[in-house]
Amino acid sequence: MPLHHDSPLILFLHDSFAGVAMRGIPWLFPSFEVLHFFGMALLVGAVGVIDLRVLGFARGLPLTALHRFQPIGVAGLVINIITGIGFVASDPLPYLMNGVFRLKLLLMLVAGLNILIFYFVLPREARQLQTNASAPIAARLVAAASLLLWFSVIWAGRFIAFTGKNTL
Repeated sequence: MPLHHDSPLILFLHDSFAGVAMRGIPWLFPSFEVLHFFGMALLVGAVGVIDLRVLGFARGLPLTALHRFQPIGVAGLVINIITGIGFVASDPLPYLMNGVFRLKLLLMLVAGLNILIFYFVLPREARQLQTNASAPIAARLVAAASLLLWFSVIWAGRFIAFTGKNTL
């Protein structure tokens, strides 16, 4: 079913509390922008340190110690989901029709699947590297893909504003 200005999803988002607030409170959208950048910094920072350790950086640190950053990454993801919903609700049709926005959602999905592969498919030893240990090649490939995917999410997120109407 194609999206148009009177689609149920568009109307629901537009008329939601988030949509009304994002359009009606002048400082809310720019505040959400700041929070969205902060959330992404938390997310990519937390995921990034783990990925870099798996790739061989900071081998003096056991990977298990870096897993303590996971709650920070989750907090960043939650912040980004909340603020992202706010952006879309502010004017849903331009976002949902924007190909780069759709690409960002796809990249986020693949990055999320990549995290699940790291934690639930790779052998436990890959997640519990001790000091000076090298990760198996499969873990290094997952870590490299993770960095590429999250930086691609950032790239797509920045380009949304430049590829659609009312998406800034």
